[in-house]
Amino acid sequence: MNRIDENIEERTARILIDNDMYNIPVDPVKIAKSYNIIVYKMKLPNMISGAIRYEKNKKEITILVSADDTIEKQRFTVAEELGYYILYKEKLQQDEIHLNVLDHKENEEDKNVEYFAGALLMNKTLLENAYELNNTISELAELFNVSVTSITLRLQVLGLI
Repeated sequence: MNRIDENIEERTARILIDNDMYNIPVDPVKIAKSYNIIVYKMKLPNMISGAIRYEKNKKEITILVSADDTIEKQRFTVAEELGYYILYKEKLQQDEIHLNVLDHKENEEDKNVEYFAGALLMNKTLLENAYELNNTISELAELFNVSVTSITLRLQVLGLI
């Protein structure tokens, strides 16, 4: 996605403000907890970085992240699955599970969820302000606790590089 999605930008900014998380770095697990979503780190099959599961009988939602991934990848996965819940809640309640599978063909939902995660972890205004301070891409990645790839893509989407 190479354009700014104002709807997702506004939704993620509102989530940060409502959860008193409008700062750097964002804690996606804390935000998940505010939705009564429990996050677990565990060993997952090689091609799965995470999942979100809705248990109808308990009306309970859990996010699973791969314990083998880097902390930056785990944080992004939590933000993606949280995005799936927020953007596609009805579908999740019907399907009961969404798998975050690596190296698969992305559909529109995947692109929206990925954009949501980037916007949540690297808020537009906070990133623009940090970028103006002449931080390097590596410093920005460390500051936001995301990968260099994620911060680079986000900077490109925002037209900053």
